[in-house]
Amino acid sequence: MPPTISLTPATLKAFFDELALLIGEDNVSRDHSSGALTGALGQTTYGDAFSKADTNLPAGAVRPETVQEVQEIVKLANKHQVYLWTVSRGKNLGYGGTGPVVKGTVVLDLHRMTQIIEINEEYGYAIVEPGVSFFDLYEEIQRRGLKLWPSVPAIGWGSVVGNTLDRGFGYTPNGEHSQSQCGMEVVLPDGTLLRTGSGAMSDNATWALYKGGFGPSLDGLFYQSNLGIVTKIGIHITPAPEAYATVEVDVPLESDLIPLVGTLSDLMRRSIILNSPSIANIFRIALTSEKPEVLSQIGPYMKADSCVPYDLLEKIRIEERWGFWRAYFSLYGSVEMLSALKATVERAFRQAVPGVQFKYREWAGLPGAAISAAEDIKTEVVPHSGIPTVEPLGIVDSRGERGGGHICFSPVIPPSGRELYDWYLAAKKRTADAKFDFFADFHVYPRYVIAIDLVIYTMGEEQRLHELYKQLLHDAGERRFMEYRTHVGYMDTVASKLDFNDFAFGKFVQTLKDTFDPNGVLSPGKSGIWVTGQNM
Repeated sequence: MPPTISLTPATLKAFFDELALLIGEDNVSRDHSSGALTGALGQTTYGDAFSKADTNLPAGAVRPETVQEVQEIVKLANKHQVYLWTVSRGKNLGYGGTGPVVKGTVVLDLHRMTQIIEINEEYGYAIVEPGVSFFDLYEEIQRRGLKLWPSVPAIGWGSVVGNTLDRGFGYTPNGEHSQSQCGMEVVLPDGTLLRTGSGAMSDNATWALYKGGFGPSLDGLFYQSNLGIVTKIGIHITPAPEAYATVEVDVPLESDLIPLVGTLSDLMRRSIILNSPSIANIFRIALTSEKPEVLSQIGPYMKADSCVPYDLLEKIRIEERWGFWRAYFSLYGSVEMLSALKATVERAFRQAVPGVQFKYREWAGLPGAAISAAEDIKTEVVPHSGIPTVEPLGIVDSRGERGGGHICFSPVIPPSGRELYDWYLAAKKRTADAKFDFFADFHVYPRYVIAIDLVIYTMGEEQRLHELYKQLLHDAGERRFMEYRTHVGYMDTVASKLDFNDFAFGKFVQTLKDTFDPNGVLSPGKSGIWVTGQNM
């Protein structure tokens, strides 16, 4: 059973009473039933919106607006021995939402911290607080008329800070958010305020420009961790290009995944492709096609305890002249570069994959003039120009039940295509045997692939879904692959795979936790990190 914190009603009441004096009763939730940002079904409850179980329900929530309030809340948590679970906006869908690892934890919800401290067009960066969503940042850039394309993930209502700290990603050349982060402000477990990198010098002009600073680099300690509460980050932003083209590459055979991924990653290592390509399989292409004749064929199988047969998907693929796999990416550059980039990409793929097909949307641009995403491009299947959307949320209801869910199994795999294909075949069989559809959301980088098996389910299938997840975890572990992030229910399991040199990594992190958070008040169990004696 998942761990549970047992706090007396008197302890919680005393904690909440002091919080109410500090930040106002309206910003305190004394149970999980209200106060969260509105969800897809209009709900404002805390917990995992994609679960009917109560195993990860918090005891309540607190919503500060300022850094000083965060510092005081941390001090009160230590005083009352109350445990906090930090979320930025709570939109970590597929990984647990606002649900903590430990039932009975109080959510520290930072969504009211909405300051965009700075946007610098000349150098291409912003400094933001945790409550700033990708929509907020994009809309402020548009309001100011800045020539910047912010990176946004598939669903844009999440937090820039929260997504970055979980090593999330978007789709512009600065889409690897953890690498584009520069400068960080952190409230430590005792309430002390820390700035990392160049920010360690007061008023340093390169805080959001030079990540290294002087001495040890600390930023990484606060990724996927519970060693502090991040209250500001700097994030680098791509300048709007002169010329731009979105590209779709279709390859016909299932086994063509190998040369598709190998060619993409090679082109990225050579800086021909600058953003992260995403790859869809035939099921995802069919499901998201919006073609009535396709949806009518897969419709009878889109229900609980069912999956679409691959012979039907192959029939649809041939009829529609689609590939089994489709890669989405874009080309960015000057007016003079665009045609050369297209020619290079086509040559590489035609040499690697017989039967490859290309589809372009192209903005040739004018020398010295930046393309406007809002005015020129307007909409995209994948947000390569930084236009946020929430449209993909609709897939959770695709199995015929309003209020369905999804979970992401997300291993990191080498980028040749060979290892990915081997893992995919096994994961596809596991997924189909469990009566779910394999929805491929693979993301290619120069030296790794994040291979997401995005499993859509109805609430009645939740138990079977988690049995599948455990099998996928086991299979990936046998291949010595681990997830880049995981659902709150599996954090200890994933952490238990980090076994090099008698688990030296975990022991070192626990030493840090014991030293800086001896009461264990910050996000117990996050990424499998516990203070000594706390693991419940």
